[in-house]
Amino acid sequence: MIRTLVRKELLTNLLTLRLGVAVIFTVVLSVLTTFIGTVDYARNVDVYEREIRETEERLEEVTIYSQIGPRVIVPPQPLAILCRGVVSTAGQSMWISLDQVPVSAWELAESFDSNFMRILVQIDFATVVALLLSFLAVVLGFDGICGERERGTLKQLLVNPVPRAQVVLAKLLGGMISLWIPFALAFVLSLLILVAHPDVHLAGGDWVRLGVFFVLSCLFLGQVFALSLMVSSLVRGTDTALIICLFAWLVGGVGYINILPSLSRYGVKAPPADEFRDQNRQLWNELEKTMEEWDERNPSPPPAYLKGLERGRVLRYGHPVGYEWMQRRNAAAMDKRLELADRRYRYQWANWGPLARMSYIVDEWSILSPFTNYQVLSYLLARTTLDDRFHLVEEGRDYRRTWIEYLRGKDAFASRRWFSDDPEGQEPMIADPSSVTVAMLAADAPFMRERMAWAEAREESRSAGAVGLDLTDMPRFGGPWQRSLGASFGVMMPGLAILVLSFGLAVMVTIARFLRYDPR
Repeated sequence: MIRTLVRKELLTNLLTLRLGVAVIFTVVLSVLTTFIGTVDYARNVDVYEREIRETEERLEEVTIYSQIGPRVIVPPQPLAILCRGVVSTAGQSMWISLDQVPVSAWELAESFDSNFMRILVQIDFATVVALLLSFLAVVLGFDGICGERERGTLKQLLVNPVPRAQVVLAKLLGGMISLWIPFALAFVLSLLILVAHPDVHLAGGDWVRLGVFFVLSCLFLGQVFALSLMVSSLVRGTDTALIICLFAWLVGGVGYINILPSLSRYGVKAPPADEFRDQNRQLWNELEKTMEEWDERNPSPPPAYLKGLERGRVLRYGHPVGYEWMQRRNAAAMDKRLELADRRYRYQWANWGPLARMSYIVDEWSILSPFTNYQVLSYLLARTTLDDRFHLVEEGRDYRRTWIEYLRGKDAFASRRWFSDDPEGQEPMIADPSSVTVAMLAADAPFMRERMAWAEAREESRSAGAVGLDLTDMPRFGGPWQRSLGASFGVMMPGLAILVLSFGLAVMVTIARFLRYDPR
């Protein structure tokens, strides 16, 4: 009997104009958003590959340790095409330096769009499901019970020896299947667009996440339909049910999406940015003062010992005595710079943390609305949330520590190779600095002009510049920079629990109400 009832509900929904119109809009919007997403993704893949090449080329040209500027560059997430989130379809990047501990990653993308276009919301497949198909769920469910009462068909149905609980279950199954048909069609078409694009490569884990996303979307649509059917069982008239369902859809969907971020700004007190700028300025002043004190305890040799030919950040043809003093000074400065970098990170996070907290509040409170809860869960699956970005940043901080240990293992901080690529035994530009007067060191003095010409001649005799550093053993960024599926599920659990519980509660309330429902 329940199979007959499900077939009746399914045919009733499939033959309605509202379902046909919804199918057309859903398919068109899904295909358009996915196509636009793949185009955006392809451009960002090009940017990622170009940045990778340029970074590797810069590392190949490095001749001194201070020129090493490792950079964390990760590719775009292919699932971001369907669920853009915070990260969107762009890759992410972090500069790794001694003076800065990474606080956040930045989008690795070019400004393809005008900034004036920021007023428009970029929708994705998850947004289409959250708004358009959820609206269809409301339209199909608001008159599922009270509508049949008004038309008189409910009384005829209950004349038959059919358990009322089976009637409710049949309406639920028929309505959910009616919703899953347009969703499945749109999902398959979007998936075909992804697979057909040459720049989109889905790994095994991505396919698993897509499967979970499909189930999550079906469960979300079933939840919205169950809530609409519950309202239909609690009121007597279709007009009242429609008003309540549409109001709930507007407040819980469109309204909640816009109101919640606005309210979160008032839920956290964010310190002014000038506070961190002042603290940062104080740190640099502290470093300068520390090195001035070191210079007083360790006077520099006369200026002639420090003279050489500078090319960018590389010093050549300096005197060994001057090099030795510079090595000791650099080693002392590094200890202080690393200490101040940790303090700078704490100051910066104290300033940026409240701003991140605003976004976390939006994610945490999103579980109160089925629509926002579904979207946040989708973004967690696609690994495009702010939390996923911070997970990457944590891996970047670990890589920075590994890179610093690599430099320490090479004794780079106390090495001449930090600032000069002169080979051992290189003849200095000023062979006998003790015989040189201050006047002779003037740039326009004949002595300095002659010595600079000597250094320039030596530069021309270099075959192709100095021998680059051997960085084959330098650790590269890697590791678990992406959340595993298990880790994603761990973060998703509260939202999943709310989704399942609200769906179950709506079904139980509907059944309990319908058992006492008067069909007249």
